Amino acid sequence: MTVSHSRLQRYTVTACFGALAFVLMLFEFPVIPVVSYLKLDFSDLPVLLGTIMYGPITGIVITVIKLLLHGAMRGFSPVEFLGLFASFCSSVALLIPVAWFFRRGSHRSFKAAMWWSAVVGTLLLTVVMTLFNLYVLTPMYMKLFAWQPNLPIPELMAVGVLPFNLIKGIAVSAVFAFLASRMKHLLHLAD
Repeated sequence: MTVSHSRLQRYTVTACFGALAFVLMLFEFPVIPVVSYLKLDFSDLPVLLGTIMYGPITGIVITVIKLLLHGAMRGFSPVEFLGLFASFCSSVALLIPVAWFFRRGSHRSFKAAMWWSAVVGTLLLTVVMTLFNLYVLTPMYMKLFAWQPNLPIPELMAVGVLPFNLIKGIAVSAVFAFLASRMKHLLHLAD
């Protein structure tokens, strides 16, 4: 395969994964009633698969494609923009451990890389997004849109945001593990 052919293949896979991630982002649902504005979707699956195949930059590009398509469909209002930025941070928090354990830790087995990336990714997602919601997103929503949460902020984080991100990390990691294990030959991964 020539360099230009492999580059074209990489661009094509990236674009297709970006479009697939956008479609998956449309199928979102609330998980925790207290924070029903936080919705779970599986749009990070193509991001993580692209990260395994081509590295973290490709994963970030897939994330940007899905968010631009989503914003183009729903508009780039300030509320929507904050949600897209939060989604970007969430995707990056999940893809960093995947990139690390699959690309850098090539001496590890597939199962070890999958397990470690799932655990570290879920923990990183939970910590980053809880702190981001506590110190950035929630205060911005309150200030810009005169939004008042039903619970005090620390309690909202403890009973809503933190468990939501744990659930999201576990759910996305579980489906990702299933898909990646079935697609090892396509992803060029060894056992």
